[in-house]
Amino acid sequence: MLAESRRGVICTPHPAATAAGMRMLEAGGSAIDAMLAASAMLAAVYPHMTGLGGDALWMIHDRRVRTIVGIGQAGQRLPAGGRIGLRGPSAVATTAGALASWQIAQTISRNEWGSRLGWADLLGDAAETAQQGVEISASQLFWQGQRRELIEGLPDLHRLCKLDGNWLQQGDRLRQPQLADTLRQLARHGVDDFYQGELAQAFAEAFARLDCGLTRDDLAATRAAEVDPISVRYRQGRLFNVAPPCQGLYTLQAMAALQHKAMGELGNGSARYYHVLVEAIKQALLRRNHELHDPITSGWDYAASLSDTSTAGYAERIDDGRAAAWAEPGRPADTVWMAATDAEGRTACLIQSLFHDFGSGCILGDTGVLWQNRAAGFNADPAHPNAWAPSKRPAHTLNPSCYLADDGRRLFFGTQGGDGQPQTQMVLATQLVDFQRPIDEALRMPRFLLGRSFFDSTDNLKLEADIEPSVIQTLQAMGHDVETIPALSPFTGQAGAIAIETDGRRFAMHDPRGQGNSLGQPEGTGTPD
Repeated sequence: MLAESRRGVICTPHPAATAAGMRMLEAGGSAIDAMLAASAMLAAVYPHMTGLGGDALWMIHDRRVRTIVGIGQAGQRLPAGGRIGLRGPSAVATTAGALASWQIAQTISRNEWGSRLGWADLLGDAAETAQQGVEISASQLFWQGQRRELIEGLPDLHRLCKLDGNWLQQGDRLRQPQLADTLRQLARHGVDDFYQGELAQAFAEAFARLDCGLTRDDLAATRAAEVDPISVRYRQGRLFNVAPPCQGLYTLQAMAALQHKAMGELGNGSARYYHVLVEAIKQALLRRNHELHDPITSGWDYAASLSDTSTAGYAERIDDGRAAAWAEPGRPADTVWMAATDAEGRTACLIQSLFHDFGSGCILGDTGVLWQNRAAGFNADPAHPNAWAPSKRPAHTLNPSCYLADDGRRLFFGTQGGDGQPQTQMVLATQLVDFQRPIDEALRMPRFLLGRSFFDSTDNLKLEADIEPSVIQTLQAMGHDVETIPALSPFTGQAGAIAIETDGRRFAMHDPRGQGNSLGQPEGTGTPD
């Protein structure tokens, strides 16, 4: 459901997280505070997608766009056996950057945005929920059904998915008492404890037992940073994303190619509309697979790929009548995107992830923290720019977007889904900007998914079934290898959006493809911008 207010609005993928964030807004907290409380709550109610053991990116806006990059790095040695696995102990091979990013965001909230809320305020609701339990989410039920064989082979995940040896079912309660203790520890001592305190020691002992290559020194070396955003001109405004090693560069490349196309003349929802989006992202994903890596380790001038000359070349290489061949390996991934705008008009977007659903499958010791498998994002070819190296960050799928229109309108959007993230963002951006659709219509627009991403099947083009049959037939005639999936399919991501209009109205909505929701602060108090 669409939320509207002239004060604060928030959307997240789970009602409990949305409510937790709204409580912070009602307590006088900032949009950043709302995101911190919501993210902590998601660890308690949505642990298959996100948690304290993952990475995070922030996009915040007050008078300017700022990004915070919280990506963990490789240790000083590889796991036992000399290779990184997709799941299990050898996948626990990068540190977790999410809480380092939380620290920077909370400092901005307190020192620049005037928040008086502390960690006890921000984490208390999540700790109580993890202790008392919550009805298992529809999303977790869906994904544990998809990954049943995997979960059987990873005993740590039985704590999240089973009770007394039986699979959790609809109506059952998910309890995480050890996570509750960890959240209370963080509430008392601050998030530095995760990297340098008692929690860090517990993690280090777990690393040693797993023989995953990480040490306490690696954890202490984890850093998040405020990084300049990257952007391109798009129609009457500017589209922003996060710099490498995140794939936002390629979202912007694909959108910049569309800048050279007359989208309005293609017809909204037409075969030509979907064709140019698919062909633009094909090119971008090919470049990504070849070159995306941690720029700290090289002299890569990635900004040059967003020049007018470069983006015009991307557009010229799109054949308007024929699909290019596609046989690239996908990057499956899961994540959560959420955002809030506070009564002062400041916005914070947070995208946080364990990489694949259920991450590495390893819960570290008695902390209740499920660790990510982001190390699997390194390329196995030692000659590839994204090959593993000590202290290096892997190529990353996370990438939130922001659009600032010349007329003052502000749009914030993002989604779950690995390779599907830029694809869904292209649909949202064109709907919101080119066709001026409100966010509820943009989120309901039928989507496509090129490649495997969540799927373990084929590399074809998947189209939601509410796309017109004639459109699907035309795309097939243009050479696209098409598969139809259900309308409003969870495989096309869990997106969300916030729109801030020039008259002060704020709108928020989460994807109708999931159980996420949005809320708006009651009006009558507070001062809109």
